[in-house]
Amino acid sequence: MSTPAPATRDAQRARVYRAEDAWAAQLDAARRGATLATVGGSSLLLPAERRFGTLETAAEYAGRALALPDVIVVAGALPAPGLRVRRGLTRAHWEPPGVIALPVPVHGEPWALRETVLLHELAHHVGALTGRSAGHAAPFPALVLLLVGAVLGEQAAFSLRVHYGEQHVEVGAL
Repeated sequence: MSTPAPATRDAQRARVYRAEDAWAAQLDAARRGATLATVGGSSLLLPAERRFGTLETAAEYAGRALALPDVIVVAGALPAPGLRVRRGLTRAHWEPPGVIALPVPVHGEPWALRETVLLHELAHHVGALTGRSAGHAAPFPALVLLLVGAVLGEQAAFSLRVHYGEQHVEVGAL
């Protein structure tokens, strides 16, 4: 009888989250009216982060994101993930075979029904379905950057890339 291989530690998970949290704060500032963000010494006009009112609108957004030409060129045509309510209120996650679970509290702000969270989880979906990534190791951050560039534009992707660099996140290549 063989012993199962030990689970691989997701070594850069915390760094990815720190970088994406800082980036999300910049997009949230744009949503609240900030005109420019300073990123890596450059002034950028970042898009306002979208918030979704329901899981259904978030699911429609995810389907449209996967259908963008820049995404199809790299990942191919992929089915949109299903979305479901997650019981716990502090985390979102992707689960096989293709479901994104987002917390949707009865009271208070649904923090996970936002663009940055959905793009992160959508990158897990793309990574798993294409066999390109698992966890947060490279090239997972490259998949996030692909989606961000396709959906939000190059300035938003540049901003996230700078935040990844500040946190020493290995991005990888697609």
